[in-house]
Amino acid sequence: MAEDVQADQPAEAAASQEGAQSAGTNKTKKVNRLNAKELAAKIEEIENTRMTSSKYYKHLLQRKKELGI
Repeated sequence: MAEDVQADQPAEAAASQEGAQSAGTNKTKKVNRLNAKELAAKIEEIENTRMTSSKYYKHLLQRKKELGI
């Protein structure tokens, strides 16, 4: 029985690593795909929740600067 548990663990670890890699990629693309209206809404939402120290917020501000808004 212990062998069955050990056999399952590497497969789960590999799946979680793939999920983490794809999640990071999607976040970057998502910020880059936001138009000006969506970007402003996301920035306002984060400022209202006072999460202005997050990396996501900083990336949104960087994107806003790139768009020249």
